[in-house]
Amino acid sequence: MNDSLRKLLPAWLAKNGWFFLAVGVIIAAAIVEGHWSLRWGSHSERVMAPLAQAVMQTPLTVGEWVTDEAVQPDPRVLEISGAEALFQATYRESTQGDVVTVYLLAGWSRDISIHTPDACYPGAGFVMETSPQPFAFSYEANSQAGEQSSTGLRQAEFSTAIFTKTEPTGVTRLRVFWSWNDGRGWQAPRFPRWAFGGRRPLVKLYLVSESPPGQPTHESPALRLASALLPVLDRQLETALSTRPKERMSVP
Repeated sequence: MNDSLRKLLPAWLAKNGWFFLAVGVIIAAAIVEGHWSLRWGSHSERVMAPLAQAVMQTPLTVGEWVTDEAVQPDPRVLEISGAEALFQATYRESTQGDVVTVYLLAGWSRDISIHTPDACYPGAGFVMETSPQPFAFSYEANSQAGEQSSTGLRQAEFSTAIFTKTEPTGVTRLRVFWSWNDGRGWQAPRFPRWAFGGRRPLVKLYLVSESPPGQPTHESPALRLASALLPVLDRQLETALSTRPKERMSVP
């Protein structure tokens, strides 16, 4: 390298070095984000496929609750929600005739932790009566009939709110419960995006039922279905969620 080039090089670097620094930062950020979101490689498919399959295999009969068939997922709903799999069905209780609709979604936490009912239902013309409230629900962690397993109580955390919609045919009043499960039980953190991070396989559950004025939260038929459904879902999801990545980042 001649003397003139040696003299020009520091000045050139001083003038253009910021550009290479910015490029380096962008590349580094892309690498980190790709690893964080499991966007690259087949590992993400190996992790998500069992969870998506478990969600789609939710039984059509759960105790006294029966549904004729699951609703075929709308591709537009899957795209908007970011879900890799969606199970949707309306169950009817054979004894009392109550009806509850179940939505069960599987996907990455960066997508599944958002689009909560308090944000989505108003877009469909519903009005939220009050802000979402926490609700803790205890249920029996029983095994399937014929299986030997320990029994005991588990606790599920839900958020819940009432949504109303006035139409010419009358007023629709729905109570919605929602919760998430990443393998550590059913949780409803106030800020799920922060609680679950961005690269975690996650399941989101909605339970939706009509709620007449004056009906206490704990008397909702959705909770009667939950007592039968949650143990089933726990069994289904346990193996699938055990394949989640061991290394996680705590921020989105």
